[in-house]
Amino acid sequence: MTVPTSKDRAFAIELPVWQAPNDNVRITLERDDVRAEFPTWTKNANYSKYIGILDFSNVWALRLERNKHLHYYENREDDEFKSSYWVIPESSWLEGLTKERDITSPNWRAYDKNKYTHYIIQSHDYYIEIIAGDVRFSKRTGRSNDDSK
Repeated sequence: MTVPTSKDRAFAIELPVWQAPNDNVRITLERDDVRAEFPTWTKNANYSKYIGILDFSNVWALRLERNKHLHYYENREDDEFKSSYWVIPESSWLEGLTKERDITSPNWRAYDKNKYTHYIIQSHDYYIEIIAGDVRFSKRTGRSNDDSK
């Protein structure tokens, strides 16, 4: 496991919705795409009619870490956002993955033209870290993050 270094500074990107902080994020994986869905609030403890969605494309790596304090990355900018995800422009994890891939598949850059970024999203009990080519936010109407229940 790569330990964050001094260059692993996380920057918050504000979400246009208030992610319900006491709820878990629902993760679905399909091919090299990851979808994170979460309930949203209008006011403290009042659920909205929307489910927030973060769609990550061209996913290279994914990891989950439980039982972390609120500030998973101490080396991050302070923000006043109700909800956000984080970007780490200079990621030691991504750097390690790139070095490993350079050794195991020296010509990978000839066919993989993605510019990868290290993202972090927060669920109630854990942090989800994703190395992906892109992320897009959307929302849909729904009661919970699993309407089938």
